Amino acid sequence: MSRRLNPLPQLVLDRLNLISGKVDQLIWDHTQTLEVSGSDVFEDVIDAKAAARLKYKPVTAGEFFGKPENTWAHRWFKLRIPAAKPGERGKRFLRWASQGETTAFIDGVPWAGLDVGHATCPLPDAAATIYLDTGTWITGIWVPGAERIGCHGLRFDAAELCIRNTTAWDLKWDIDALKQLAQLLMKDDNVVTPGVGFHPPFESVSPLLRKLTRHLDEACDAWVAGGAPAMHRATRAIFKDMPAEQWQPSAVLAGHAHIDVVWLWPETATRHKNVHSFASQLRMTEAYPEMVFVHSTPAVYRAVAEDAPGLIPQIKERIKSGQWEIMGAFEVEPDVNMPAGEALARSVVYGNRYIEAFSGKPSTVCWIPDVFGYSNCLPQVLALGGVTRFYTQKMTWSSVTRFPYTSFIWKGSDGHSEITTHLATTGYNGEVKLEDNRKALSLHQQCDIHPASLIGTGYGDGGGGPAEFVAERARRFKNLAGAPKHKWQTSDAFFRDLEKAKDKLPVYQGELYLEYHRGVLTSQAEFKRLYRACETSLLTHEALRVVDGGEPLGEAAWLRVLFGQFHDALPGSSITRVYDELEAEYLQILDRESTAVKSELGKGGRKAAGPVVFNPLAQPRCVFVDAGKAGQAVLNLPALGTARLSDAAQAPAVTASTTQLDNGIVKAKFSAKGQLTGLAVDGKALDITAPAGLSLSHDQPHAYDAWEIDHYTSKTAQPVADKLTLKLTESSKLRATLEGSAAIGKKSRVMLRYILEAGSRHLKVEALIDWQETQSLLKYHVPTGYRGRFATFGCPFGSIKRPQVPGVPADEAMWEVTGNRWAAVHDDAEQGLALIAEAKYGYSCFEGDLGLSLLKSAKHPDAVADMGEHTIRFAIGQHHAASRDGVASTACAADALYTPVVIAEQGTERTPPFTLEGVGSLCPSWVCPAETGPGYVIRLHETAGTSGTLTLKLAKPSRGVTLIDFREKKLSTVPQPIKRDANTYAIPYGPYQVVSVRVR
Repeated sequence: MSRRLNPLPQLVLDRLNLISGKVDQLIWDHTQTLEVSGSDVFEDVIDAKAAARLKYKPVTAGEFFGKPENTWAHRWFKLRIPAAKPGERGKRFLRWASQGETTAFIDGVPWAGLDVGHATCPLPDAAATIYLDTGTWITGIWVPGAERIGCHGLRFDAAELCIRNTTAWDLKWDIDALKQLAQLLMKDDNVVTPGVGFHPPFESVSPLLRKLTRHLDEACDAWVAGGAPAMHRATRAIFKDMPAEQWQPSAVLAGHAHIDVVWLWPETATRHKNVHSFASQLRMTEAYPEMVFVHSTPAVYRAVAEDAPGLIPQIKERIKSGQWEIMGAFEVEPDVNMPAGEALARSVVYGNRYIEAFSGKPSTVCWIPDVFGYSNCLPQVLALGGVTRFYTQKMTWSSVTRFPYTSFIWKGSDGHSEITTHLATTGYNGEVKLEDNRKALSLHQQCDIHPASLIGTGYGDGGGGPAEFVAERARRFKNLAGAPKHKWQTSDAFFRDLEKAKDKLPVYQGELYLEYHRGVLTSQAEFKRLYRACETSLLTHEALRVVDGGEPLGEAAWLRVLFGQFHDALPGSSITRVYDELEAEYLQILDRESTAVKSELGKGGRKAAGPVVFNPLAQPRCVFVDAGKAGQAVLNLPALGTARLSDAAQAPAVTASTTQLDNGIVKAKFSAKGQLTGLAVDGKALDITAPAGLSLSHDQPHAYDAWEIDHYTSKTAQPVADKLTLKLTESSKLRATLEGSAAIGKKSRVMLRYILEAGSRHLKVEALIDWQETQSLLKYHVPTGYRGRFATFGCPFGSIKRPQVPGVPADEAMWEVTGNRWAAVHDDAEQGLALIAEAKYGYSCFEGDLGLSLLKSAKHPDAVADMGEHTIRFAIGQHHAASRDGVASTACAADALYTPVVIAEQGTERTPPFTLEGVGSLCPSWVCPAETGPGYVIRLHETAGTSGTLTLKLAKPSRGVTLIDFREKKLSTVPQPIKRDANTYAIPYGPYQVVSVRVR
């Protein structure tokens, strides 16, 4: 008879750890080393049939291949497995011990992924020849234990055919789950675990921990008595005896493999990652029928359909079985602050159109977990695209304040659009750790209303998604005392459950400002410029199609531009090769669109004598045109209309000296040191309180170099180029330019040009910069006396007001914010000054000082980011919240200043199809041919938070005018146009409303 002592938790855990190591040794009943052959390394083939034609030679354990750095090349291997023997069926696995991201192919179809997170994959029972595509880059960057590539390249160690002992395997994960629970309960009860020596008495603890400790001690005894089978029976009994409490909330698991379509790798590598991850998850959902895998990004599915079409029918079968969900709505997971509103609209329309064709229904969920802040116009954009739900986890990264809600109704800036929103409190590479998921639910602020949180689970970016241990843990945590209930669910099903409590959820209206990653608004300036130029080129082409009654461009013209919205492309946080490739492609797109527009402009219409100038905007504007040898002119262009170069408008002449530019509307004054000291518009001086000009700051963020601008950066700002000698380099009646140059920083130079054109209401600024700085931030500041509580910033559709005077920590955290093309500092009566940029998105505004970020010089992940020559264009003028008396609002001016007119040497004149009257605070941002039938669409958006009525006058009668959503479906939630006569319609609009008018 033994003495009976209450089992001590730490001693029991010590026993478990010892037994667990022995169980690991039992998992493989049998292993057989396989002979492997390898090919030469070569570039970018995702085709096992092509790989089969290569020459192979035997490889040995320890052999190196590839180069010390990521080279984005591939090496193919092949091996042969025999047919399964009796007793081996369903138990065979390939253990692949080799660095590099590998996809196994059987019969020419991707079979499974092998990587640092997936060391094994299941094997079929039949004999087979397996080809393995191994990328010569580091894989599984989020996986614990991922290695860097060594100085000799990647290493092949072994390939083994292994037979799994299912009892030992199951026992391993029983022990894992119960040990996690014991450790968590010990932490809750402050049970001291000193290791060697005295263990304090096991006195005041929860009954649950006491019971679990007794059970585990008895399970260890079972191991001693009967080995793994006996202990497995004992652990199974523990799970049966200790079900979860009824009140426990749910950790809702969505298998996930977040794949950045570009980032630390080029798009060619991503295409392999796509195939790799999808193949892995097809095997996982086959092995674990309860499991659900979700994946957004139609662009990824388009690529997989091209690269590995054999996967698509399998994925569709999983969709039918409820184990796979394609969603996300947008074409890629985009940045949602910098694209034009129309570009976001097309992304959700074209993305969801593909999802519906692929799966049979459109996505209702916007899934963008890793984006750097979310615009206040996003709920309306999503609602108009047919999307009603939103999911992210990125708000957990905010560094100054915590966002107060996790499940809520996100109301759009229009005050009507509503999106059911869930903000996860974990990351998106979850491993189903009990402590992590319990903490996630404790941070879920609305857990009392809806006791569940949606947790993205699995390794992304080439880690292959959830591994087997994730699914095994989920099984054991499904119903275990002291633990949240774990279950797999699609995002659609999760939100259906959440919406049952919709009436109880808090409501929030405004942006989701991320207090982190503020540098993405400035990094990679040239790519941002080219992206914006591509948007504008498509605007121009579609406008001309409307005028000519032509066909829509369709998604083919848009998809590669939409690809650039991705949250590590447009934000400037990818490697050099990504931008080399995308910039070259975007230059081709610009050439394609320019050639097409000029060709189409030369057809139809009435032939004109001399060059014809086309205005692609749905607003009239006065523009200075330089047609080269044909001459210069100031033209009053009608909306969507043309004018001949000879139709010069009458405008006061520009007068200039080295200290003053004046066109009769705008008068700019400069100091003897070449600094802008004053600006008056229509005889009214703007309140500029100190010279405007450039500053240079030290910019070495504590982390995430290309992504971030730290708070200290603004405090290190020093004036640069503050002693310029301005020279009058151009002076005519139509345009004058003052120009001065200076060295800035240690190695850089800047040439500043101040340009004033006849008829213009803005002083244009061009900064020609040879940028060679390291860890520096260049800004242009306009100090003013405008001290209103808020400054106003453009956003994709509409505008947003942010605090610009000292306030609470959340206000102070906005030291760098996004402005989509424009920002204005003003008093509380909206009187002030505006900065309008061609392709700059980072602004600061504090106590009247309005700053525009021009260039960063991050060294990671692109060591040469922004190095070289830049031409940066922006303008300064008086702020107008609405258009009136022929003066455009700031939002309209932002479009007019940097949407080029088209000059055709042999063009023809066009008659505008419509005119707009009473535009007020609406900005007519886009026109395009309808895609779902005859007619065209006029897109406008309200920018000042006011209501009104727009008058639409058509050039000829129509078959109907309706307000529609982005899918071109008639809206039932807003007042429809009122027909005044055959050609005239009154269109009511509300604050911040996106107004889409379809003319049939």
